[in-house]
Amino acid sequence: MRVILKIFLIFIFISIFISCSDNSSKKDLRYNPTTLKELHNGFFDEEIVAEIAKSNNSEITIITTGHLYPLLNYPLAYNAVVDSIINQNPDYVFLLGDLVRDNTDVEWDSVLTRFDKVGCKVYFAPGNHDLNYHYERWEGSREHQYTAEMKYIEKVGYRYKLLKDSVANYVFINPNDSIDRVLSYLEIIKPEIDTSKLMILLSSQSLWHNKHQIKGDNHTWMAKAFTRDDILPNVEYFDYLIHGDWGGKFYEGNWPKSKGRFTVFAVGNRVPGDSLYIAKLVVTGNGIKGSSIRVLIPEESDWFK
Repeated sequence: MRVILKIFLIFIFISIFISCSDNSSKKDLRYNPTTLKELHNGFFDEEIVAEIAKSNNSEITIITTGHLYPLLNYPLAYNAVVDSIINQNPDYVFLLGDLVRDNTDVEWDSVLTRFDKVGCKVYFAPGNHDLNYHYERWEGSREHQYTAEMKYIEKVGYRYKLLKDSVANYVFINPNDSIDRVLSYLEIIKPEIDTSKLMILLSSQSLWHNKHQIKGDNHTWMAKAFTRDDILPNVEYFDYLIHGDWGGKFYEGNWPKSKGRFTVFAVGNRVPGDSLYIAKLVVTGNGIKGSSIRVLIPEESDWFK
């Protein structure tokens, strides 16, 4: 009896030790960075603590888009996009990158003021413009990048995010980071993921196309920091890949993995003169049904001129 009790106490001790070690490692990642290196080596609380949505609906409606900064100069067209989103009565809105061009307070205030009106929670994945001063990066400078990235944290609150609801796990990543950094984040949050539900990975840039930064070429800085082959083998446990830096109205397809295929969606808008669309994703336990919705631009707008 004493032997059994002793074994039981040792088991409890080990369990507590492992639990404390895990909590300690997470705690070490929560801090207020004061340098760019520290910013790239740690995560904020909001990034590594899962957000649990209150909705218990068996069907979730999401409106998503990206690459919206060209609309900043066309307020009537921008307002029409937001009105179209509101008309769909979504559970969430996902904004997948490049919301601002120059990363100024004026641009951010314009974006956030508009999306405060949609009547539901809005979630973000950062694009290259959102985390940088693009005119500096084009010239190969990172002199003010810390300021640029902290501005994004100030406005949005996170660069990575795990959202969970009644039907799915939604993981937002930052493709501007190195592959090691992205995989480190995915490893940290993995214990928090509910594997009995859909697995959805969201990014501002395409993970299944191979466009990426080329070392020594400053003019490729706007692409993701890693190749397709770097990331896809490491994220095969996801069912869906979704990105927002897309020049068409909507894309749905499949991409092979070692066992089966990813279902992929691409959403977003491009430049003045293009037709504008938002994407509607209806998520259930059985999968995602996606479609595009054209935005009706007022005739008095200069968007098509």
